[in-house]
Amino acid sequence: MAVNQIQYRMFYGGATSILCGLFYAFSFPPFNLWFLIFPSLFFFYKILLQERNPFMFGFLFATISYGIVLYGIKSIGYEAWIPLTLFMGLMYGIFGRLFQYASKKMNNNIFILISLISMFDLLRAYFPFGGFPWGYPSTVLISNLTINFFRQFGPIGFSLIVQSLVLISVLIEIDRKTKEKNNIFRLNYLIVFLFIISIQLFWTINDEGYDFQKMSNTKIEISIVQGNSPCPGAKNKCINERERIYQSHLNLTRGINNKPLILEDGGLRMIVWPESSTGFKNDPLISAETLDDISNEAARLDAYFLIGGDRPLDSDYFENYGVFVNIAGNIEGQYLKQHPVPFGEYIPFRKYLEWIPPLALVPRDMNRGEGQKVFNIKGNLNSEKVKISPVISFEGSFERYIRRSVQSGAELIVILTNQASYGKSGMSDQFILMSRANAVSNHRDIVHAAITGKSAFISGFDGEVYSSTDLFEAEISTELLTGYTVETPYSRYGNYLNYVSILFGAILFLYFRVVKRQPLNSSSL
Repeated sequence: MAVNQIQYRMFYGGATSILCGLFYAFSFPPFNLWFLIFPSLFFFYKILLQERNPFMFGFLFATISYGIVLYGIKSIGYEAWIPLTLFMGLMYGIFGRLFQYASKKMNNNIFILISLISMFDLLRAYFPFGGFPWGYPSTVLISNLTINFFRQFGPIGFSLIVQSLVLISVLIEIDRKTKEKNNIFRLNYLIVFLFIISIQLFWTINDEGYDFQKMSNTKIEISIVQGNSPCPGAKNKCINERERIYQSHLNLTRGINNKPLILEDGGLRMIVWPESSTGFKNDPLISAETLDDISNEAARLDAYFLIGGDRPLDSDYFENYGVFVNIAGNIEGQYLKQHPVPFGEYIPFRKYLEWIPPLALVPRDMNRGEGQKVFNIKGNLNSEKVKISPVISFEGSFERYIRRSVQSGAELIVILTNQASYGKSGMSDQFILMSRANAVSNHRDIVHAAITGKSAFISGFDGEVYSSTDLFEAEISTELLTGYTVETPYSRYGNYLNYVSILFGAILFLYFRVVKRQPLNSSSL
C-alpha cells in the first residue's frame, strides 16, 4: 500500500472515530438525539474491522464520547474528568485491538465477535474499582417499544442485542463488497437474528407467567425534600455549608401540610431526604437534637422518614448512610453505602498517590456496608405494608444493586443522591435515564432523590417520569406510588444473555482452534 494511501486511511479512520464519538455523545442527554446511536455504532465497528490501528481509533472514539458525556464532573476538577476520560479511552482502545485481532483470526465469525462485545460490556460494569456503567447504548432507546427487552435482558443484555444487530449489518455490508460471497456466514447472521427474535417471542408468549400488573394492595404517598445547597460543587465551600443544607431540608419539611396531599388520613406516607442532607454534625444516630427534630416531624406528619447523611468514624474513615425512621420517631435501621466513588469517596492506592495535591480534598475513605436493606412501611391495618430498599448515589447507576434489592424483596426503590458536582451539565438527566432503564428492567417504581436536583419519580411499568424537579431549586415533590411484587425475567436471571453468548463463543473458539486446530473460515460454522 502506497504511503499516501496509508496516510489517507489513517486520516479517514481517525476522522470517522471522532465523528462516531460525537454521534455517540449526542445521543445522550442533554442532546437526546437517540437515533445517532445507530450510525455511531455502525461506523465504529466498521473501522475496527477494516482499518489499521484499531487501538487508536477505539481510544479516539471513547475519549471524545465520554469526554462530552462526563463533562459535568469537571466541577470536581479536571484531575477527575481527564483521567476518567483517558481511562475509558484506554479500555476502548484495548477492546478495539482485540476485536480486530479476533475478526482476522476467526474470519469475522459473528458468534466470536458478539461474545467479545458481551465480555467487554460485563467487564466495564465491574472493572476497574468496581466498574463504571455510564453510557450503555440501550439506555437512550428506552420507550414503549423496548420495554420488554429491558424486562427480559436488562440494560447490559439489551445493549448486547443492539450492538449485535448493528454488527450484523456491518458484516453484511463488508461481505457485500467482497468478491467471495460467504453464504455460510450469511446463514450465521440469520441464526443470530432469529435467536434474538425467538427469545423475544418466547417471553412474550409466556407473559402470563409474569403478571406485570401484579402489585401490592397498598398505596404510599412519598415526598422528596430537595433542600439544595448554598454553594453547590465539590470545590465550592461556604460558611457552615453542611449546617445550612440540613436546616434547608428541615425548614422545607416543617412547611409540609400535616394532612396528606393525595391520600386520605391514615394512609401510608414517607418523607425522603437525599444523600448528605444532614452532614457530619447532624447525624441522627449521634445528635440527639437532630433525632428530636426528625421525630417531631414524623409524629406531626404521621410519616416515615428516610434520611441520607454521612458521619465520620475517625480521621481516616467515614460512613455514607440512609437512616430509616418510623412514625413514632424511632430509628428502625440504616443502610450503609457499599460502592464508594473512586477518587471521590476513597482514594485507590492512597499511600502511593497521597502526594498529589487535589487528592487532599478526600481526606477520608468510605467504610463500605454489606448487602441490601429492605424496610417495611406499615399502616394502621396489618395488611397495609410496602417494602422499600434504598441505594445511595453512584450505586443507583449500577443495575446489579437495583436488582439485588428486588431479589431481597423490595417493592419500591429509593435512590439517595447528591449530584451537586454535576453542575448544570446533562449528567443529572443521564442518571435519571439509567434509573428509568433499571426501573423497567425490574418493574419497580424508583424514587430518585437529589439534594440539588434533578429529583424524580419514575414508573417501573413503562419507565416514564411521573414528575421531576428543576436543578438547584429548593422544593418539595410529592407523588402517590404503588409497590410492585412481580419478578421480571431479568430480575430472576440477571445478565444471562451475556453469559450464554460468552460461553458459546468460548466453546466455538476452543473447538476450532484447539480441537480441530484450524481457524473459523467460510467452510466452518
